Amino acid sequence: MCRSTTVFAILPLLCMLNGIAAAQEVQRKVVAQSPTRQQVTRYLHSTGTLKAVNAVDLVARVSGTLEKINFEDGARVRKNDIVFVVEQEPYRIGLASAEAELAQAQANLQQSDANLIRQEALSKQQVTAQAARESAVAQNEIAKAQVAAAEAKVRSAQLNLSYTEIQAPFDGILAARATDIGAYVNAASAPKLAALVQPDPMHVLFSANERQVIEIRKALAERNMTIGDLSKIRVEFGLQAEEGYPHSGKLDYISPEIDPASGTMTVRGIIDNRDYLFSSGMFAKVRIPLATHTASVVPETAVGNSQQGRTVLVVNADNRVELRKVVVGENAGAGSREIVEGLSDKDRVIVQGAAGVRPGETVTVVEKLQ
Repeated sequence: MCRSTTVFAILPLLCMLNGIAAAQEVQRKVVAQSPTRQQVTRYLHSTGTLKAVNAVDLVARVSGTLEKINFEDGARVRKNDIVFVVEQEPYRIGLASAEAELAQAQANLQQSDANLIRQEALSKQQVTAQAARESAVAQNEIAKAQVAAAEAKVRSAQLNLSYTEIQAPFDGILAARATDIGAYVNAASAPKLAALVQPDPMHVLFSANERQVIEIRKALAERNMTIGDLSKIRVEFGLQAEEGYPHSGKLDYISPEIDPASGTMTVRGIIDNRDYLFSSGMFAKVRIPLATHTASVVPETAVGNSQQGRTVLVVNADNRVELRKVVVGENAGAGSREIVEGLSDKDRVIVQGAAGVRPGETVTVVEKLQ
């Protein structure tokens, strides 16, 4: 009976030991590492839009029937290419009439010059009255004025004739035309014939508040630069559908005053678009690198969100998991995130195997998960 009692007494102890062993076997394995120190760039972040450096409406400056359209919609044109032609014959006739008036005025002037010379000679010989000489002088001045007026009419007629050819003021791409051949164009209403857009380079326009503009100016001062050195500041941007900021340009302009309605200043960058990847009106996320500093960095995947805000899971000296609230900073690149507050350089942050792990749980830290 004593042996039976002893067996029953040992059984609970064996079960407890087996339970401890089983608990030890189910401890989760995680990979943890301390924050690393590396160089991190601080950025000014904003959103903006892309806009063509040059974009104009081609309009008719003289009235008449649209006679020619020399390019298709969407065609690329060069500076001074003739895009549209308004009926020219009425303006050629107007120029010929003005030139005829000029020839008549010049002939009258020649006759007046000869008469003035004759009257001055007779006046010296006291053969004619002084009044006759004065009249000749006046008629000569009138003839000169008539020539000047006729020359102005010729220049005006030449200008009107030149306006019948609507030329491209710069290299660009034509938008869809707004009128057709044979349509009457009334210059008084300045009708739009088509838009011309220069696609390369382009501007990226965005707003910065007063604090951000001060940061830009401080960044310039730290690099011993002035406002005249804006082009040395890089502008990085990405389209809405793109990851990160894969494109870059140069800072081009900062407005000298704050818009009282929005409390912001307009900032502008200039970007290359030789591949015609971008179009005017596209939205973009923009950032400007301001300064570089050394900071603590952890993998982006180690940072989570909770009711407390941004958090990480830390393994303490007893291998128990703690939920640590942190303040994050800049994206450090390569899938890393700057930690501004909440971690020391000796803390062990779970970077792999965190799924399902709860604060207070005991874990096994390994170098690599199988």
